[in-house]
Amino acid sequence: MNLRDFIIQQYDYVVWSDDRCLTAAASVPTENVDKQLGFSFGSVQRVLLHMLGAQDVWLGRWQGDSTRKFPTVDQLPTLDAIRHRWDEVHTALIAFVRSQTDESLQQRINFSRNDQPHSGLLWMLMTHTFDHSTYHRSQLNSLIKLAGGKPGDFSYITRLRISEGQMA
Repeated sequence: MNLRDFIIQQYDYVVWSDDRCLTAAASVPTENVDKQLGFSFGSVQRVLLHMLGAQDVWLGRWQGDSTRKFPTVDQLPTLDAIRHRWDEVHTALIAFVRSQTDESLQQRINFSRNDQPHSGLLWMLMTHTFDHSTYHRSQLNSLIKLAGGKPGDFSYITRLRISEGQMA
């Protein structure tokens, strides 16, 4: 498998797992979705906003736009609003990922973060971004449980087993 195909595979997994995260989050009683639980970003809603925002902010950086901001609870006050915005981000993210070549993935991306210059090879930044999602999915599952919902199975092996017909 070449680098491009690997990156595409990982982002297909990100979209699949984000959808499952939202489904699991929907099992939380509405009054507990933004209940402060004392770790990560504090609530189910706020960790979802962070995960969504990170994908959008990084996509912007890869496209030369370092001005994108993380969404707030006021901007996306419900899980349905988060889902709708995430669908838009996923569409743009997958289009960007699929437009890459092994050569373009080697390009150096320059961006600013907190008014400080940074740079990195595109494929490395993309790897960081899907790893970031994995990190926060585990926090989200704990927050879902603490908020009274049913945690989900977002694991990569589950995705593979489902895609290979070994699980439903």
